[in-house]
Amino acid sequence: MNFLHKYGIEKQSEGVILTLYVSDFDTEFANELGTSGTATHQDEISEYAKQRFPNLKINAIKIVAGGILIGMFSFTSLTQSKTTVKAATQDHTLLNTLTYSVKSGDSLSLIAKKYHLTTNEIKSFNQLTTDTIKVGQVLKIPLLKYDVKSGDSLSGLAKQFGTTIDRIKQLNSLTSDVIYLGQSLYVPVSDTVSTLPSSTTNKSETSTYIVQSGDSLSVIAKRFQTTVLSIKEANSLTTDIIRVGQTLNVPGKATELPPVTTQPSQEITKYTVVSGDSLSVIAKKFNTNVEAIKKQNSLTTDIIYLGQLLLIPSSSEAKSSEAKSTVENETASGTYKVVAGDTLSGIAKAFGLSVSFIKEINNLTSDTIYLGQTLQLKKQPTTINYVVKSGDTLSEIAKEHGTTTEEMIRINHLNSTNLAVGQVLTINSTNGTASATPESSITYRTHIVQSGDNIWNLSVKYGIPQAELLRANNLTTSSRLSIGQKLKIPVHQIAVQKTVSERHGEYLTWWTEAQYVFPIGKVATVIDFQTGKSFKVKRTVGANHADSETLTTTDTNIAKSIWGGFSWSTRAVIVEVDGRKIAASMSFYPHDVDYVRNNGINGHFDIHFKDSTRHKDGKIDPYHQEKIRIAAGVE
Repeated sequence: MNFLHKYGIEKQSEGVILTLYVSDFDTEFANELGTSGTATHQDEISEYAKQRFPNLKINAIKIVAGGILIGMFSFTSLTQSKTTVKAATQDHTLLNTLTYSVKSGDSLSLIAKKYHLTTNEIKSFNQLTTDTIKVGQVLKIPLLKYDVKSGDSLSGLAKQFGTTIDRIKQLNSLTSDVIYLGQSLYVPVSDTVSTLPSSTTNKSETSTYIVQSGDSLSVIAKRFQTTVLSIKEANSLTTDIIRVGQTLNVPGKATELPPVTTQPSQEITKYTVVSGDSLSVIAKKFNTNVEAIKKQNSLTTDIIYLGQLLLIPSSSEAKSSEAKSTVENETASGTYKVVAGDTLSGIAKAFGLSVSFIKEINNLTSDTIYLGQTLQLKKQPTTINYVVKSGDTLSEIAKEHGTTTEEMIRINHLNSTNLAVGQVLTINSTNGTASATPESSITYRTHIVQSGDNIWNLSVKYGIPQAELLRANNLTTSSRLSIGQKLKIPVHQIAVQKTVSERHGEYLTWWTEAQYVFPIGKVATVIDFQTGKSFKVKRTVGANHADSETLTTTDTNIAKSIWGGFSWSTRAVIVEVDGRKIAASMSFYPHDVDYVRNNGINGHFDIHFKDSTRHKDGKIDPYHQEKIRIAAGVE
């Protein structure tokens, strides 16, 4: 980060607030990052402040780029966050930015009530010996920000942090005990919870465990009745990243808690929940039923969440419980009876229809459906565009889509039956759902603003561009959020597109499709189209295309073996996200901002998708687009 000589000092009763100005080099990323950019550079910023202003008592630091305030964090709490809560921050992030400046009329009890804390917790965290506070005094608020991991529950978190379920729910305005993967929660922390619980762990007992698909450190810790920190210490891990097949030393009880058991003869499939899924949709996909899936996964409700790992029983197991199920699904007459957990978009996806068509034939005026409702599911006539592939003939295309060669010649104004690879044909399909073009849809959910929320963090949390979130709520980058404010959150259901072959990827447009399937913060597998080698990446930033970083040094070394080192050369790749394969193009030359540490590179690299553009000039890169078409099989 490049600092300018310009700075500002705001005096307080005890100390100052320092404003640092960064060069325009960083403003491009400030626009995309919102306020999160400062979190990555806090150590760098604090070190600069110490050396540049050694005699100032700095309470907090503001960062300004291009005249815009892009972040603020407490300076004095940085040292504390590495000492008094050192162990806690191994698994969560201390909210250094959460400070409170005392105003006229304030008291400790009022401030404590505002944050659902006790007066003693605030006094202890700020080392206050009395209840006396001064106007302008900056107080640190003892809260931890915790990102929910697979296997977490409110009861488990309450036990881990020495608090109660009710306190966590009250602090986060939760109305139920349901939490979801990736959700950010505020957790109260005091002197008694300055480290993760370790008294329950028997250090003298250690088990060896081989990482399985779907595992995470929190899942393993819960299974062995230990903590994530203990496992990381026992294996000298610096991150929470683990890989399938990795052998871990797990301190704690030598007897592993029993996982979900199955009959030896029963076939089990692991499935990761994707956008648009419901239990009924998944049940239909695997020829099973909702009750069998709920029983296999010990589910007490029909609620599932994006990224959740489910165990799907075989169809034979489903048949054994079929007599207990009252679910009436698709019949010969082409109807479907709505079951618990269904959505209109999920039903449309399962039957290959569009939401608008189902609404039209059922005279629905909204997307609302109810339990037990019977829907008509007629075949949907449609006009589609078809991109000619190598080896295609007009007669074969016509047969596949239930039409005739003569009809296709007529509507496409063809002079012969000769076709060219990449040529786009219009087809009036009569094959109903088998040939209907999948239709993406968008719905909206409501988010109630909580303490610490900002537009950038919410856009990352919900996987949508910051600009789109602002537009949906008639906000600008200078708008301020208030606690309790209701925000509309766009939810995109991106239809799965047909691929040329098992080897090729979906040809998804970046602006309307791909960026929602591969949002910021999402981890994916990149498969080199030519060699078949694969490695893990995380999309860390980027609006015009996906700026990504490798997860580990091992992933970096695999990528270097493919590109022959660091290179701007483009290669056709498949990006696999949540079981979906998307056609893409990638160059491997790390540059600019960096988020993932200890992965063997500094900076990020570029992954492009159909119609994505360059950052520098906003234009489409023809070399990337050529490789994307190869990965999609349309060239």
